[in-house]
Amino acid sequence: MSDVLVVGAGQLGLMMASAGARFGISVDRIDHVSGEVLPGTSRARIPGEALLANDAYPVITAELEHLLGNPLVEGLKDRPVWSNREAMELLPARDQQKDLLDQLDVATSPWQVVSSSKDLASAQVRLGSELVVKSIRDGYDGKGQWIVSADNEPGIPSDAYGNIIAEKKIQFKRELSLIGARLKSGQCVFFPLVENYHQHGMLRYTIAAAANIAELQQPAQVMLEKIMAGLNYVGVMAMECFDSDHGLLVNEIAPRVHNSGHWTQLGADLSQFDLHLLAITGRPVKQSIEANGYSIMLNLIGCELNTAWYSLPDIQCWWYGKSWRENRKLGHINITAQNLDLLKERCSALLPTLDNFHQQMLTLCIGRIHEMQTD
Repeated sequence: MSDVLVVGAGQLGLMMASAGARFGISVDRIDHVSGEVLPGTSRARIPGEALLANDAYPVITAELEHLLGNPLVEGLKDRPVWSNREAMELLPARDQQKDLLDQLDVATSPWQVVSSSKDLASAQVRLGSELVVKSIRDGYDGKGQWIVSADNEPGIPSDAYGNIIAEKKIQFKRELSLIGARLKSGQCVFFPLVENYHQHGMLRYTIAAAANIAELQQPAQVMLEKIMAGLNYVGVMAMECFDSDHGLLVNEIAPRVHNSGHWTQLGADLSQFDLHLLAITGRPVKQSIEANGYSIMLNLIGCELNTAWYSLPDIQCWWYGKSWRENRKLGHINITAQNLDLLKERCSALLPTLDNFHQQMLTLCIGRIHEMQTD
C-alpha cells in the first residue's frame, strides 16, 4: 500500500513522488484521463481500477485543480481521504475564488461576472476602462484571458460570455507570490515572499527572496493564513499577489504546490513538495523554514535538454520527461548562492548553455538582481 495518491500525472506529482522517498512516504500518481496509476517516479502505467476500488490509499491529493466533471475525480472526491475537497471544488472557479476573498476581507482587484457585451460595457464604467477579462474556469498560463481598454477590440468569443469575469486592471510595481502550508493542528509555516516575472501570462523566472519584503511578509502571511483557515485547508497553498500603491492585492490562489515554489528544492531546507507531503500525512513539521541564501528558478519552455546543466556548481536542473511542444514547460533550473554577487556569477556561467530565448530571460533576471542591489 502506498501512503499518498496524487491525482494528475504531470511534473508536480512526479516531484512529490521524488520528495516522498526522502521521508519514507510512498507516492503514486494517477492519470485522471486514462485511469492508469504510475507507481512512484516510474513511467510504468498499470490499471488503476483495483487499487481505487480497494481504498489502497490513506491520503489522496492533487497536482492540479481544473478537474470539473472528470468521472474518475467525481468518484474520488467524496471519499474521506480526499484532501481539501472544499478548496478543490471552490477555488478553480474564479468567480467563487473572488467571492471567497471578498467574504474573508482579503484585498483583491475589483471584479464582476460578465454575461454579455452589455455587462462588459457596464464593467468599464464601474471598474475602469482598462480591464482584464478571464475565463471562470480552466484559464492558465495566459490562456483564456483578454485585455480590454478604450482603444482595443478584445476579441472575446461570443460563447465565452457567462463564463468570464472582468477585473480592474491593476497598475503594480511587481508580482509576488507566497507559498505556505497549514498543518492538521492549524499551525501555519511560510516561505519568504518571492518575485515573479511573467511574459504572455506564463511564469518565466522567480527570484527568492524578493527585495524589500520586510514590511510585506507578515501582511502576506496573514492573508494566506486567513484563506487556508477559512477553508480548513491542510497542505501547501500558493497565493499570487500584485505589489501595488494600495498594498498587496491577491491575484490568484492555487490549492497545491506551485511553479513559483520550485526554487525551494535547492534554496531551502524543506522544499514545497516535502512540506505538502508532511502536512497531508500528519507528520511533524519544524516551526520555521530556513532559506539557503538567494535563489532563482528559471522555467525551461519549449527547449531541448542540455546535459551541460548538470555539471555547473550550485545549479540544479529538473527535466520532466515530457514530449516537446511549443510553449510547453519541459523543465526548470534552480540556482542558489549565499549573496547576490555570487548569484549573478552563477547565472553568467549558465548563460552560454542556454538557447537565445532563455538567455534573454536570464539576462532580464540578472538585470533585476542588479536593481535589487541598488534599491
